[in-house]
Amino acid sequence: MQQLSNDQGVDLLMVDSGDRHDGNGLSDLTVPNGLYSSKLFMMLDYDLITVGNHELYDPQVSQLEYDVLVPRYGERFVSTNVQYKNDDDEWVVFGNNTFRYFQTKNTKANVLALSFLFDFRMGNERVMVTPIREIVKQDWFVDILKAHSDKVDAIVIFGHLPVAHDWEEMGILHSAIREYYPNTYIQYLGGHSHIRDFTVLDDHSTGIQSGRYCETVGFTSIQDLSASNIYENVDRKYIDFNLHSFMHHTRKFNLEDFNTETGLFVSKELFHFAKELKLNEKYGVVPQSYYMAAADYNNNDPKSLLRFLENDILPQLKPKSCNPNVESFNVESSNDRIIMINTGGIRYDLYKGDFTKNSLFTVSPFKNMWKVVPSVPTDLALSLQSILNNGDYIINEKQLKSPYLKSLEKNLSFNELNLNITNGQDERKPISYGHTTLDDFGIDGDDTIHKHLNVFYVPNVIQSHQCHDTQTEYTDVVYYDFIEPFILNALQQACNNDSRLYNNLASHITYYNDCPEEYNLGKLLKTYVTENWS
Repeated sequence: MQQLSNDQGVDLLMVDSGDRHDGNGLSDLTVPNGLYSSKLFMMLDYDLITVGNHELYDPQVSQLEYDVLVPRYGERFVSTNVQYKNDDDEWVVFGNNTFRYFQTKNTKANVLALSFLFDFRMGNERVMVTPIREIVKQDWFVDILKAHSDKVDAIVIFGHLPVAHDWEEMGILHSAIREYYPNTYIQYLGGHSHIRDFTVLDDHSTGIQSGRYCETVGFTSIQDLSASNIYENVDRKYIDFNLHSFMHHTRKFNLEDFNTETGLFVSKELFHFAKELKLNEKYGVVPQSYYMAAADYNNNDPKSLLRFLENDILPQLKPKSCNPNVESFNVESSNDRIIMINTGGIRYDLYKGDFTKNSLFTVSPFKNMWKVVPSVPTDLALSLQSILNNGDYIINEKQLKSPYLKSLEKNLSFNELNLNITNGQDERKPISYGHTTLDDFGIDGDDTIHKHLNVFYVPNVIQSHQCHDTQTEYTDVVYYDFIEPFILNALQQACNNDSRLYNNLASHITYYNDCPEEYNLGKLLKTYVTENWS
């Protein structure tokens, strides 16, 4: 693609918006996480690169990124609002600089690039994220904008930030930059919410998001940086991440012409690492596909992954202590039991076919521990799920539902349109199910035409309720420790301002199962597969 761009005298910028860890065995089975996958990633020649929130949870992962990837990419690794505490206990930019000012190769356009992460507050002790609403007021940031105001042809804002109109930080950032660059073209390249999306911010600015998990390559083309009619000057495509799409766009018609020396080496290394990590080790065969959002949870669709987890997977959880220094739950409880998890902890659908070692990580890679509020009055315990599912997407700066699922609201309206998107193709030609995107430019952004797959409501939390023949007076409420702030918030509401009751219940919270290697959701799924589908 770079060669094609050079031949045509146009510029092609390759941008990565973060999140290179969690959700695949290739990254998650090494210590530190990403040891092998980072080696392969660094063979890609990006023009701009930054961090996402998944580079910031684990201090080992953050150190790997800072010590290895930042030097590899040099000035191309930009972080405007993320800092890292180095080995000298100094807070430094998590990258080469807070911005990059450069001139493009072919058209000689002067570009100012800035990178932002959303207001993320769950990072490890060696990282710090300054919210955008604070950054835009700081003198050093204003100085950057002022210093380049008379010599910029385009501004590129990239990073791990949704480009949606209703994402407040986007509005704050755009207004701040427009104060100094009222007519300069601004291109946003966002991330985090895992969707295909394209938004028009004004007559000289658009934003694109490029899906999730290497499903999509987002492509935006700009004909004239000074043109005012954005609908004639700008276009976007969401390219399916597969060999067929890549060969089509590089104008290669056979593998021999398409393959490169570097590409063949990466393929060889991928195979080598997968074999070493035993990613294809088979535990069983899934008899049907289970879906997060493409199956109707509310109507108990048998294809609903959430119902399957509630009914068959969560009940396997047992109380267990792996740490003698941690106070644990009394296993002799005769109460009913509720087990609750957030849907943000479920990363992907479960497909029909072989369930392998890698499948554990694609469905749910997180190694959380389980906590319990013992002996909650049953009527109060049963009200918690409703409170949490009626709550906001973000409570106490944490997420219950994944950003992807929250953003599917746009696709819920797409269902109602019931559009037959053929784009002039022969309707008799078979079309597979896949992405059908509705954005600010319409419905023609998907590079490959797919049959629309309906999207259904997904709750913030799901729960498994195990009860005796006769409902007991009290219920033990078990939950992933990650969502404890939400549980406490809901418990407080359920107690209806009875602070004495709330404090008594909260004071008895303890660990139900502190064995994350053995009893995380992925391992519970593996146990079920080996016992029922092997």
